[in-house]
Amino acid sequence: MDFLFHFSAYSVLPFWAIMIFFPHYSKTKSIIKVPWIILPATICYIIVLMPNITAAMSIFYGPSPELATKLMSEPWGGSLFWIYAGAFDLFVGRWIYLDAMEKKITSWFISPILFVCIFFGPLGFFLYTIVSLGYSKIRN
Repeated sequence: MDFLFHFSAYSVLPFWAIMIFFPHYSKTKSIIKVPWIILPATICYIIVLMPNITAAMSIFYGPSPELATKLMSEPWGGSLFWIYAGAFDLFVGRWIYLDAMEKKITSWFISPILFVCIFFGPLGFFLYTIVSLGYSKIRN
């Protein structure tokens, strides 16, 4: 379990690093365009989920903060959440990066947003939405 927890995080970090620190490097866009960059974390997620799928599904029968806390207090549940967050945040960050490149939004805005997105995915998405809408209004 520990291995998958750590491996999933290490598997997404290089992609975050190149999007944030090297957004205009000639290879960055071609690497990030490949949707399979999320596959290692996704595989980790499936490996952790499958032996615990019945317990994980229990959250849908009567969702509550208490049940979510109980599930995440289990090593597999905490790992599942961590891996999910890493994979999904990279999915959102990848989309932000590619959309920003297409719209030619300066990396001076996008790199800090991507940094926020690593830790707080929905907040990063919200910030990007605001910047993207602002750029659209300025350009039109």
